[in-house]
Amino acid sequence: MKKLILILFAGLLLPLVSGAQEVRDDRQRTTSTIIADALAQLPAETPDLYNELMKELAATGAAGIREMADMLVPAAKGPNATVEYALSGVVHYVTAKGQEAARAGIRKGLAESVAACTDKPNQAFLLSLLQLCSTAEDVEVFARYVDDAYLADAAVRGLIATPGSEAMLTDLIRRSDRPVIRLADAAAAKGLTEVEPTLLDWAAKADDDPTREAVYHALGCCGSKASLRTLANAAAASDYDFAPNDATASYLRLLNRLAEQGDTKSTLAAARALGKATARANVRAAALELQLKYDTGKRTRLLLTALKDSNRAYRGAALDAANDFADEALQTAVVKKLPSLGDEARTDVINWLGSRHAASQIGAVTPWIESSNDELAAAAIRAAGRIGGDEALEALIAALDGKHAAEAASALRAFNGSVNDGLIAALDRDPQIQIQALKLIAARRISAASERVFALLASDNRAVHDAAVEALSGICTMQEFGPLCDLLDKASGDEIGKYQAALKNALASQQPEAQYAKVSERMASAPEKTRYYPLLAQSGVRAAIDDLLAAQDREAAFRALLTVENPEMANVLYDLARQNPAWTDAALTRYTDFIAAAAADKQVEGFRKGLELNPSAAVCNKLLRALARTYSLPAVSIIAPYLDNPQTEAAAAEAVKTIAAKNPGMGGETVVAALEKARDSYAARAKSDPDAGYAVDEIKGLLARYAAIPRFELPADEAAEGFEILFDGLSLEKWTGNKTNYVPQEGTIYVTAQFGGSGNLYTIKEYGDFILRFEFAFDRAGVNNGIGIRTPMGVDAAYHGMEIQVLDHDAPIYKNLRIYQQHGSVYGIIPAQKHVKFGELGTWNTEEIRAVGDHITVTVNGEVILDGNIRQACKGHNVAPDGSNKNPYTVDGRNHPGLFNKRGHIGLLGHGPGIQFRNIRIKEL
Repeated sequence: MKKLILILFAGLLLPLVSGAQEVRDDRQRTTSTIIADALAQLPAETPDLYNELMKELAATGAAGIREMADMLVPAAKGPNATVEYALSGVVHYVTAKGQEAARAGIRKGLAESVAACTDKPNQAFLLSLLQLCSTAEDVEVFARYVDDAYLADAAVRGLIATPGSEAMLTDLIRRSDRPVIRLADAAAAKGLTEVEPTLLDWAAKADDDPTREAVYHALGCCGSKASLRTLANAAAASDYDFAPNDATASYLRLLNRLAEQGDTKSTLAAARALGKATARANVRAAALELQLKYDTGKRTRLLLTALKDSNRAYRGAALDAANDFADEALQTAVVKKLPSLGDEARTDVINWLGSRHAASQIGAVTPWIESSNDELAAAAIRAAGRIGGDEALEALIAALDGKHAAEAASALRAFNGSVNDGLIAALDRDPQIQIQALKLIAARRISAASERVFALLASDNRAVHDAAVEALSGICTMQEFGPLCDLLDKASGDEIGKYQAALKNALASQQPEAQYAKVSERMASAPEKTRYYPLLAQSGVRAAIDDLLAAQDREAAFRALLTVENPEMANVLYDLARQNPAWTDAALTRYTDFIAAAAADKQVEGFRKGLELNPSAAVCNKLLRALARTYSLPAVSIIAPYLDNPQTEAAAAEAVKTIAAKNPGMGGETVVAALEKARDSYAARAKSDPDAGYAVDEIKGLLARYAAIPRFELPADEAAEGFEILFDGLSLEKWTGNKTNYVPQEGTIYVTAQFGGSGNLYTIKEYGDFILRFEFAFDRAGVNNGIGIRTPMGVDAAYHGMEIQVLDHDAPIYKNLRIYQQHGSVYGIIPAQKHVKFGELGTWNTEEIRAVGDHITVTVNGEVILDGNIRQACKGHNVAPDGSNKNPYTVDGRNHPGLFNKRGHIGLLGHGPGIQFRNIRIKEL
């Protein structure tokens, strides 16, 4: 409906456009039609459609831009979102590479539209679009509005963005006898060096910090040596703080600018003075960076002097600046300085060497690993790991036996290079180093160490033995499968699980079937078969599941089954939960995970089945939270009973709120009743839980959506005749079947169902002779649906009952439609005698179906389109007399065994999404 209104609105405006050239595209559409078509499809559903629409709009050129701009209205008179979206889209389209040819017309249209527009916000919007594609030819357009109080900012931004605007901006700045922030910003952005005298004059006249900041910034960007004194004085006046007018930053910017232009003498003199003038570490650091960058002959001395400074941030900035030019000579000079530095400065240097991966200086780094200063020692360890090499590796392995063992282990995990040989060799060292090396070997999965690790299982040192057992899970491959099984068979206590973990790791490289075969073979001769259950479970194959289900030790097998990763386990776990109450909670906890990973259409039913087994409150709550994540409206009726149980009430309330929030205004009375209970549940908790109060407010807002939905009431004449409401805009209580894809929404039943008997919605009651009335609307082209009458549930109503066709039959996809398939036909039996012409998408249509015995009458929008006798139509042969599947008496040539049913359900037969029904009522005859 919104698209229809937009098209009508556009159509009303089109005659007002005067002088527009009558352009037609290859589909013979005028400019007005192209625009109307595009606006009706925005926002586009796909990027390809969007690009196609923008291409079509761009082809309308200046005339199209003017026409769309004329549609813009003042904010108080209506929304402009769609038109603004279209205009912005066209501009961005023509500014893309390869669209230069289309750009001139768009620029011309924008310039003309700015001039013609009388609404300031809309003019500003159009100027902002023009600046995206402007050329030097548009400079005058922007200059025209520089003195306009409302449009000046947009105009100057346009000039800044437009190439070739420098002369105009220079003239504007020179003609202004007072500082103007936006013009100062323009000078900075465009680098207008010739306006420096004016900017210096403005700096003297500026009387507030925002203006000073803009002028100082401009001088920093385009000033010369002549601006040094002004900015230096301004920085000093602010005590070299960056507030309140950023003078210090502007001064530093100017110093950099002068040096880049070759005046390093002025820059260095000013930088030396600045470094002495303030104690602020950041400003001193900036001054030092300038000296390090441009005073190349004094870099080493400057850096070494900085390292003696007491301010750590200053030292760090100096070292960071040195990264741009540091070489072996500089690194060596810094290292020589280490003995004379304090521990904090040494730490900074060591960290710097590590960050630079200074391999040539590793000999200067490793001795500090033994430092009594913990920070320095840790820095040396980190630096050694970053630098890498044999010397670093040996030093770090030695540190595994010291107080910084944890830092050394961390450095070895991230070591720059291979540690394998070194760590394997470390297994021959002292026990403490052996233990740390075993952990690292496992973490880095060094399988080449397996022989030495197995040997350490026999260590007399219990801690070494335990570390070797732990390490097996990180290093073992299938080559160690047999020895590991031998260990598992003899193990006791905690080591059983550790050997199982090692075997799982070894098996993981094999395909599931190969894992199962290997484990089964070994298990056959094992003295304790239960020890192999977890290994069977890891394979996850059906044969392993069956073996575990048949196992003698059912408790051990059940624990293993809980670890199986196989979607088939959902049904297995459900059966186990149902058969053994002691296992219900554990089985359903795992079952919930499998159902949550299942196809969306299986989840609600799966969670419902789990709840039916009456697990503990904790497991119920897990299932309720899982139901919430389906965002499915039918789940609400499953959740609702749990609102009455104090142990599940909170989870149920959260679930109902979550689903309703994802489907606002949908779901009808079932959702309303559940929301009201959820609201009360949160309200009772609001005193002790502030978040519950927010939830109450959220639910009140959701309920307001339902309260605003108009409830259909029978007209007086229909009430007097005995009609009964089947759907009043909210309640589906008289319906059954697929309430997932037939959902109350804003007073309608919105259909998203696909073809299929199980996907239909049926009346609970059966009807024989009746008058059925309803309204329907298509919201997308080509919608196919149907009304089943006198039909059983769960079958194809067109053949086992009757189907009255509901179809947007004029859609292009139905150009070859058979006559008995058009809207209003008794499908396959009696074609509609009149062809309905539907309005635009979103238009509501009325329909009446009258069924009296064999006589069917269909009336659409007050006009009878079908009136016929089903028995006469097929000459009494609803099935082929010869018993075959080809029936010469029906128009579709098929058998219709349910055609002469005396009674049956009325069904909404979904063949795809995109249709709404409302005001459904019936009168039995």
